[in-house]
Amino acid sequence: AETVLDWHRTYAPTFKPSFEQTSAGLIRNHLVPHFGSQDLRELDQKALLGFIAKKLDEGLAPPTVLNALSIVRRVLNLLHQEGTISRNPANRLGQLMKRVERRSSAEVKQVDAFNSNEVETLLEQALRHEPRFYPALLTLFSSGMRRGELLGLQWQDVDFETGRIAIRRAIVRNALTTPKNGKGRTISMPPGLASCLFDVLAERRRQTLERGWKEVPEWVFCAETGGPQDERNFERTWFRLRRRVQKLGVRPLKLQCARHTYASLALAAGKSVRWVSEQLGHANPELTLRTYAHVLREEESDLSFAEFGVAKRRSDVATPSVESLNENAPGLSDRGHSGKLEHETGFEPATLTLAT
Repeated sequence: AETVLDWHRTYAPTFKPSFEQTSAGLIRNHLVPHFGSQDLRELDQKALLGFIAKKLDEGLAPPTVLNALSIVRRVLNLLHQEGTISRNPANRLGQLMKRVERRSSAEVKQVDAFNSNEVETLLEQALRHEPRFYPALLTLFSSGMRRGELLGLQWQDVDFETGRIAIRRAIVRNALTTPKNGKGRTISMPPGLASCLFDVLAERRRQTLERGWKEVPEWVFCAETGGPQDERNFERTWFRLRRRVQKLGVRPLKLQCARHTYASLALAAGKSVRWVSEQLGHANPELTLRTYAHVLREEESDLSFAEFGVAKRRSDVATPSVESLNENAPGLSDRGHSGKLEHETGFEPATLTLAT
């Protein structure tokens, strides 16, 4: 455990503030109490499974268990690079956790997302009861950006002429930082969202004159004082709205589900996985596909692409009727109900190879 603590002290300057706090809590509350003074060089997969089993029994969520062990994996990677250990037993930690989750789960988990009716109800109630919160909520549903990215949005990032929004920063735990993967991106802005944000900018200019501010606040969703929005106040507003709409039949999902809703609706509408991945700021399209594969649009009715050979000829060429045969073959006629074709002068001689 001392090795892990030493790792945290050494590499803390390279961490984002949110990860520094989260990892410190995981080390202090879970890793140190469990592993104690155990030498990390002696860790094996059995020891890791023991930690997983104990923490799951204590009621810890699987993602939290994985986050804790990912710290151990980082430390073991460093020991492996130094040559202190021959192999890292935590290298396939993700696969190990998936097997554990499959065994303990009664059903396949999917990301939660609001349906279109729930989104309309949320926005309608926000406009009526939380008007200052409405533009922010509309932005989340209409862009798929993360909450921290929303709070870090500045007017210089919004291009009304091109209909684009640049994601350059985020506010996480009231600290200014880069987006989650450390990379900026530019996303599309629907016309309805552009119109709403333009109204917000006009209102902000009016407030600037009214309150005697030197200039329009740089933050798109600023606090009453013009500074950046406090995350806790933002969250409290969401909880207030969620309690209200729950009485109207809207499921009490997390605010993060607005992002899932955007991705789900975009993919269901036929947008490509790559485009949605770029909008969301995922590291790669594979992550988007794994997360939202269940909402991809399916066209099961048209299977013509898989018709080949005899099957295709049968479907493309209509079966000729007896009447059409009569028309195309002069001298042939239909004799009653037998279905046999004969010449006017008598029955056509049988063809031995086709006889039944």
